[in-house]
Parts: sequence; structure tokens; C-alpha cells
Amino acid sequence: MAHEIESMSYTNEVPWHGLGTYVQDAPNVEEILRLAKLDWEVRKLPIFANNTREGTELSIPDNFALMRMSDMKFLSIVGPRYRPVQNTKAFQFFKEFVEKGDATMETAGSLAGGKRVWGLANLKDSFTLAGGDKVNGYLLVMSPHEQGKSLLIKFTTVRVVCQNTLALALSVNGNKYTMRHTEDFGTYEMRKAKEVLGIAREQMHEFKERAQTLKKLTVRPEDVRAIFASLFQPQTPESDLVKSFKEVANPKLLRVMDIYQKAPGADPGTGWGVFNAVTYFTDHVAGKTSDARLLNAWVGKNADLKEKTLEMLLLRAS
Repeated sequence: MAHEIESMSYTNEVPWHGLGTYVQDAPNVEEILRLAKLDWEVRKLPIFANNTREGTELSIPDNFALMRMSDMKFLSIVGPRYRPVQNTKAFQFFKEFVEKGDATMETAGSLAGGKRVWGLANLKDSFTLAGGDKVNGYLLVMSPHEQGKSLLIKFTTVRVVCQNTLALALSVNGNKYTMRHTEDFGTYEMRKAKEVLGIAREQMHEFKERAQTLKKLTVRPEDVRAIFASLFQPQTPESDLVKSFKEVANPKLLRVMDIYQKAPGADPGTGWGVFNAVTYFTDHVAGKTSDARLLNAWVGKNADLKEKTLEMLLLRAS
């Protein structure tokens, strides 16, 4: 399957997904838009149907074509209440953080033929676990040009040793901001997003405590098999897996067990090692393409899987 990524640029280290064009100096917000080839606009245009029998055009009511004006590429059919959010407006959210020196633009790009535009800023906020295991904080903006998809801004984390994107917090609404495209991403909504993320950034300390808890959590081999089986092969009775694990386990389950033992940053015997085996699998193995893994690392079923794993481990530690 061909990559769905259209354009992308990055600075500092090569991103975990390995995609994009390297830029030596950390750009400002305007430059990252230009370098990532995201400096284009979208507009809603009316839709017409040809009446070939009478030689006339018929207007299609309550439906519009969302078009990229730089090359007139069709992106989505949207309704009358849909309000496009321009890339410049979505990235405006980064501007205050970057100009104050609280963040540096690190990567930005376009996926799915322009339907998903995103940017990632390093917030210069990190913690280090025992053994030098460092985790960095990032600010993500995901701006879709598609009916039914919401603008997403969230605080996320990346484990440096293996570039895994981790679940920041568990079932906490404060770690992200979403806005449907029936709203206007103006001053009021921008302020709401900043308030939410102000709270979320404080949760970096909470996630550090959770990471430390997982680091101290001892897990036996049979516990590890049970946890992974519940996530990747829940239909198989646990008794069958106990008796003959290698014969019964599916390829996905066997791969995660191998990752748990051998992946970069592997930490077998701890809850932290179990959690990072799942995050490594979702970010580096699952999915048919690197860009599909990139998208699913932040939204979708893989992001949910990380949250579920974190929840299970924290329950064991409580």
C-alpha cells in the first residue's frame, strides 16, 4: 500500500515513523507551514449536477465540495454548517508557546491527500526514570479537512529510547481539546483550548508518577502472558494459553511477547516493560504503512489500546 503522506518536514531527531524531509534549524510557525508545504487554503464551493437531457445545471442543496485551492483538489463533501479551519489558523495555536520559548516546532505534515494536517511541538518538558529512561512532552495539533472529523489538540509524550508515543493520562478529559467544524476556531475557542492544555501540561507530573509506579511494578511471566492475551487474543480461554502458549497463541500475540523481551528499551519483569511493549507494537509494527501507524498512534484504536493497557497495569499496582 502506498504512503498516504503528502508532505512533511522535521527538525532535530528523525521521527519514530521515519517520514519527512529534514530541516536543520527549528522553524517558527510560519516557516513550518511553508517547509511542510501546508501554506494552502480550503474553501466550500457549491456542487452542481449536469442535466444532460435539457442541457442545464442543477444545484445540489445543502451540500458543498471542500476544495484545496492551491491545486483545486477535492477533499470532502460537507454540509451548510461546516466551517473550514485554515492551516494557518490551526497552527496559530502553537505561536504563543513558540514565541515565548516554551516550545519548538519539531514536525508537521499532511496525510490522506490533505484530509489530515498535523503539527507537533516539543514543549521542553520531560522526566527521566531510573536507568536514564527519558520521556519528553509534546503538543499535537491535528486539523482534519473532512466532514465528521473534529479538530484535535492534545498533550502527548514520547519515550526517547524507542520513540514510542505514550498515553499521557487515563480517562482524563483535560489532556485534550476537540472542536467540531460547526464551530469557529476563533478567540473564544482558542482560549478554551489553552485553558484545557494548561491543565494537561500539569498532568505531566501525574504521568511521571504513573510511569514510576509501573517501573516498580513486578510482573511474573504468567502475568505478562495473561495481560497480552487479554489484549490481543481475548477469545482464547486462559487455561488453554497456560497449557500450551506457543501452540495456541496467534502471530500478533507471539510478536508482542518477542517485543517485550527484545525491543529497544525492553524492560522485562516490570509493568513499564509491559506497557512499552504494547506501545512499541502499535507505533512500529501494527498497520500496513508508517503513516497509518503515525495516525493511529494519536487517534483511533491503537491510542485506545494504549489507554486500556495503562489502566490494566495501574489496577494491578493499586
